[in-house]
Amino acid sequence: MKSTCIRLLLIGMIFVPVALFGQLTVSGEFRPQAEVRSGYKNLNTDKKLPAYLITQRTRVGLQFQHDWIKTSVSFQDARIWGDETNYSGTGVYGDAASVEINEAWIQMDMSSHSSLKIGRQYFDYDDGRLLSTRNWNVQALKYDAILYQYVREKLTFDAAISYNNQADNTFGNLYSSNKMKTMNFIHAGYKFNDHLKGALIAIASGFTKNDTSEIIYMKGTYGAIVDYQKDALTVMANIYLQNGKTKKGIDASAYNFNAKADYNLGIFAVGAGVTLVSGDDAADKTSDNMFDMLYGNTHSYYGLMDLFSSMQATTGNGGLNDYFLNLKYKPNDKLSLQADYHLFTLNTDVVSVIDTEGNPSYYDKGLGSEVDLHFKWKMHKIMELNGGYSFMLPGSTMFRIQHISENDEAMSSWAWLQLVVKPVFFSNK
Repeated sequence: MKSTCIRLLLIGMIFVPVALFGQLTVSGEFRPQAEVRSGYKNLNTDKKLPAYLITQRTRVGLQFQHDWIKTSVSFQDARIWGDETNYSGTGVYGDAASVEINEAWIQMDMSSHSSLKIGRQYFDYDDGRLLSTRNWNVQALKYDAILYQYVREKLTFDAAISYNNQADNTFGNLYSSNKMKTMNFIHAGYKFNDHLKGALIAIASGFTKNDTSEIIYMKGTYGAIVDYQKDALTVMANIYLQNGKTKKGIDASAYNFNAKADYNLGIFAVGAGVTLVSGDDAADKTSDNMFDMLYGNTHSYYGLMDLFSSMQATTGNGGLNDYFLNLKYKPNDKLSLQADYHLFTLNTDVVSVIDTEGNPSYYDKGLGSEVDLHFKWKMHKIMELNGGYSFMLPGSTMFRIQHISENDEAMSSWAWLQLVVKPVFFSNK
């Protein structure tokens, strides 16, 4: 009893002054998700068994604001049920270290129109093609960076810089070549009128040459985005170009084009679009033409089964064309059902074999089709249930690129069910 009173007193000593002198919100997130994987990320074969698993994301976050200062700190535990390293035969004790910092930043208003944000934070711009939280995966994606933001009437301007090190070095800046050394960008958006807005973005990202070198290979990505909305029609298009150096030091020259239109018919909505991701030119050995998706959202755009989340491997560096249709049914504010269809093809020719005389033969460009059926149900103001079923109908090219023989081919599918609960434990707003 005495220890409980002491804990309550300490909590009161912390929260009462905060509540008196600033705005404080303490929130949480619980997101368990059950999956049956029989073709998720990799094509299935008749020699593989399905994977049954449950993942869970648990978060607690504190957001505080006082005058011109805002801060946010959130802690996250992301795990698969049963993966604990400390356990007994009858239960789990936990991991030696499983809780991590999810967000930790301070934002200071420099004027009525500009601010500076420093620390671990999310970057999510436009449609998330290049910079996204990647909220689908259990960990999500964050950056340790400095972000400057300017907002005035119809104009927004953001600029960010980051620089990473592996250790608290006395000399030198060696870093793993598999990890991003630096990522910097500028983003400018403008709202032309109530229906039309546009944006420009430029990103400079760098990786070290190897683990024992401080040479940084920098890649530039530049894009333009147009978004038009009027009445029931929404149209969005963007194009991105890349140059500079790849992680291997090869000259980069690549592009990505996306266009999508949606039309709202009341309780129904229909949409269609195309995505072109450039691939390597088999005849050009001097440059890398495979577009790097950087830190964007692949799950929402290239099929929910994530078969193209590692696009270089699953297309044989041939790039990807995705022609898609979707139909959405929303009978009320709480429930929505959606069906998506994707037709995938290679963007460029990929060599299958080379004969004895040195003449290449190429794969057929057809990769296959994917169907995604999914729903969202708002059960409560803080609770949501999501789920779906997807299946892939791959062509022979996709099997051959993944080195699967015709004798081993099998149905590729995936089913999932996700519960999201976001309580607010305390708020004095």
